[in-house]
Amino acid sequence: MVTRRKILIGAGLTTLGIGGYIYDRGLRLPTLHLDPLALKNTFSLKSGATAVGNEVIQTLGRDNKKSTLDASFRAFAPQPSLTFSPGDSDSISISVDNISPEAQLLTNVPSQVSEDVSKTKRRLHIRTKSAQDIELKWRLPELSEYTFASIGDTGGDKELDWCIQRAADLGAKFLLHLGDFNYQEGDYDRSINAFNNSPIPVYVSIGNHDFHDEGAIYPQFLREIGPLNNTFSIGKTRFANIDTAANVLPYGAGQRGAMFERMMSDPNYTDTVCFTHCPLHDPDPDSHHDMGSSGERDWLINAMKNVGAKTLLSGHIHIYHRSDFDGIDNIIVGQGLGHQDLLINDDASKIVLGHVDQNGAVKYTAEPLAMPLEAHCHPRIDPVKESLRGGEHSELIKILDKVCQT
Repeated sequence: MVTRRKILIGAGLTTLGIGGYIYDRGLRLPTLHLDPLALKNTFSLKSGATAVGNEVIQTLGRDNKKSTLDASFRAFAPQPSLTFSPGDSDSISISVDNISPEAQLLTNVPSQVSEDVSKTKRRLHIRTKSAQDIELKWRLPELSEYTFASIGDTGGDKELDWCIQRAADLGAKFLLHLGDFNYQEGDYDRSINAFNNSPIPVYVSIGNHDFHDEGAIYPQFLREIGPLNNTFSIGKTRFANIDTAANVLPYGAGQRGAMFERMMSDPNYTDTVCFTHCPLHDPDPDSHHDMGSSGERDWLINAMKNVGAKTLLSGHIHIYHRSDFDGIDNIIVGQGLGHQDLLINDDASKIVLGHVDQNGAVKYTAEPLAMPLEAHCHPRIDPVKESLRGGEHSELIKILDKVCQT
């Protein structure tokens, strides 16, 4: 494995004009006060059974054996649950993705439920010999201390695979993906497969590239990944996934505003970790590649302070940067493509780890992403390689060519 890259990518951020800004972030219609995007929690199965779920969505089903399944689900929080009313069915077969390998299944009918566990996949066969409802709950063991990871702007190719594996190798219990996994044709499908086959759960914030692609495509996100806004907790630590992928008005309306209202009514957490796509500000004074709207930014800052949040993890800008912005620790970690290492010939690209102590407080460190050369072996890198041939990095381009050929 080639782990050191010495190729210079001459890429920089440019100031966005109004038209570019609208293209980059999109305009969500209807606006938030008419937002129809609350996810349903009742589901119908092929067998005729019905289910009520908590912190799960019913997906399209990408399992190779999906023809044998009555339904496929994906968890968007660590401790989901499902309650089935079997109807006239004799048995139910389901899949549930994105559950920690450490989570234990609790059920009111243990003798009727069999479960196969593979990484974050659960495959269950339920014998419905009685008409009683069948309850399934997954619960984590008590964690006195644990680590999670966060990174954004990975695209949906080999870089994403590496980021997920790197997080797992660093001991993270789960990964917060900060958006923008959809950069090129096929990325959406590849990303969903990567998320569903991950060794650790991945909780995803929607990015501007995930929101639009020659039209609004966020319904696919809702069908196969999860809600645009949601919270979950582990012990005394709360996590809030916030949608900043597109312009929204009014700022505090819709599902996003309702989520913050709920958080305000439940203040009993040591720490609240917020994660989203767009940062509060761009540290480059010549660029404005951030949340864009000062009104939205100020609303979010106040909303975070009202719920006791100290930190905002974000991507969007392809850098690592940490600063206090109006009392919020804004950590930008948008280096999921690993290009910064190529830019300066060093382990500059970072993945951020959150270390949660026994009281629920979180401290953050930035670790090298250490992405190998072979992660760049796909068509998106070809224009960059061509632009660097014949210069001071010619020999290293030849190395990359050789790596990608093999």
